[in-house]
Amino acid sequence: MTTMPKKKLGKKKRFLLDHPYCCFCGGTVPSTTIDHVPPKACFPDGYWPEDFEFPACEACNQGSKRDDQLTGFYTQLLDFNESNRTPQDTAKITKLRDAILRNYPDALPDPSTSVPIHQVGSIITPNPIAVSVQRPATFAQTMETFQRKLTHALYYREAGKPLTKSHAYLSEHYQIQGSDHTLTTFLGALLPQETIGTRTNIKNYGERFGYKSGYKDKEDFFMYGAQFGKGLIVWGIVLGPGMNVSSLADYLKSKSWRWAGYRETILIPCEITEAS
Repeated sequence: MTTMPKKKLGKKKRFLLDHPYCCFCGGTVPSTTIDHVPPKACFPDGYWPEDFEFPACEACNQGSKRDDQLTGFYTQLLDFNESNRTPQDTAKITKLRDAILRNYPDALPDPSTSVPIHQVGSIITPNPIAVSVQRPATFAQTMETFQRKLTHALYYREAGKPLTKSHAYLSEHYQIQGSDHTLTTFLGALLPQETIGTRTNIKNYGERFGYKSGYKDKEDFFMYGAQFGKGLIVWGIVLGPGMNVSSLADYLKSKSWRWAGYRETILIPCEITEAS
C-alpha cells in the first residue's frame, strides 16, 4: 500500500495527523475535526485569531454549536473597547442577535430589566455610560461549556498534551466593568507568559483576545487568565493527577472543581480537593 507524502496532504489532514486525539474528552478519542477556541463567533467574520485551532472529535465540536453562538454574542456585547466597534463588529453582533432571536429567543437579555449606569468608580456622569440588564439562565449554562472548552484548549496549547480524566480544574468568569480589579491585578502579576491573539492579514486588528498563563511541568499544574477586549475575563486552574487543594486555601476549597476530559460537567466531591 502506497502512503501519500505528508506534505502533499491537505492542511486539515496534516493537522489531524500531527494531533491525532481530541483534546476535549480525555485524549483517547481520535480527532476527526478542527475546533476553534475561542469560537469564530466571538469575532467579526475573518477576524478570529490565528493558531487557535484544536483537534476535536465530532461530538465535542458539534455538541457546543449553540453555546459557541451565544458565547460569541455575549463576549462582544460585554466588550467596552470602543475600537472594537467597527462596521465589521456591528455587522457580526447584529447577525448573531438575529440568529439567536430565531433559534434561542430565551437566551437574549431581557430589555425590560435594563438600568442605566451613571457611575465609574467615584465619578458620576450626567449621561449613562452603559446599560445593565439581567442575563438569562441560559448564559450561565453557556459559560459552563465555554469555560470547560477554553481550559482544555489553552492547557493543550501550552502543555502540548490533552487533559485527562485524572486532571481536576476550576474555571470561572467575571465582567471587568464595575468589578473589583484585585483578581485581575493578581493574575496579571502572577502569570509569566502572555499571548495576544492576532491575524497577520489584518493590520489594525485591535485588542480582541489574549491570555496570560503559567505551567509547571513537574507538577502538571496550569493556570491562566483570558480577556476579551475590555470586557469578559475567564480564568482557570488545572491540577495534575494526584494534586490537592491546600487546606489553607479556603476560597479555592469552596469552589466547584470539576474532572477534566468529559463533555458534560462532572463535579468533584469536596473531600477529594482536601489536602492529604
